[in-house]
Amino acid sequence: MRSLLRISLLGLCALQLAAAAAPTIGASYEEVIAALGKPDGELDAGSRKILTYGKAQIKLKDSKVSSISPELEGLLAERDADQASVEAKRKAGLVNYKGKWMRPSERDAFIAHEQKQQATRVASSQATTDWITDYDQALAVAKAQNKKVLLNFTGSDWCGWCIKLDKEVFSQKQFLNYAKDNYILVKLDFPRRTQLPANLKRQNDALAKKYKVRGFPTVVVLNSNGKTHKTGGYVRGGPKAFIRSLQ
Repeated sequence: MRSLLRISLLGLCALQLAAAAAPTIGASYEEVIAALGKPDGELDAGSRKILTYGKAQIKLKDSKVSSISPELEGLLAERDADQASVEAKRKAGLVNYKGKWMRPSERDAFIAHEQKQQATRVASSQATTDWITDYDQALAVAKAQNKKVLLNFTGSDWCGWCIKLDKEVFSQKQFLNYAKDNYILVKLDFPRRTQLPANLKRQNDALAKKYKVRGFPTVVVLNSNGKTHKTGGYVRGGPKAFIRSLQ
């Protein structure tokens, strides 16, 4: 008896699953929606309805299915194939990112590349005559725009010659106009009265060591590929003399 009951229940479940997968004649409107989801189109003409799923049509009369076009079978087969394909890709460890299946490591690399491109775009929009503090960002922008990088190693709140260079050159219109077309400006500060963020201080200390900075101000000009082009410091004579000293 229990075996017969179990078989009957399994048969009932199979029938329910079949009904959920493909509506049959006589199924209610609610059963169609539960099985297939919201239709692409729905035409309501009083007691009659036409539901459209792709090229397939389901006609209802008095809220009951009266006819099903043969295209529905093909549509359901496509859905099953698509679902099987998705499950197979997931089991293989792939993830979907922006409509493409890839390995998690590839997705992470893709995201990192997008973030770097975004940072470059932001820096490009800002790096005209503004001083930036991110060395790596400056190199990326310089390469993209085929410009030189001007590194200004300075002690902005204590170094007299640094303050003089800023007043006589870096704040002058003649220099700013020239820099707009030729340089990406990077300020590498070593203040005494204020405290830099830890990551910025580490960067500046490492760069001072890399470029053998022994005093302030020190100016290092790099070409668009990051190679040292010229080094210098304070120069008398204003923007014109300073620009000439670094060419």
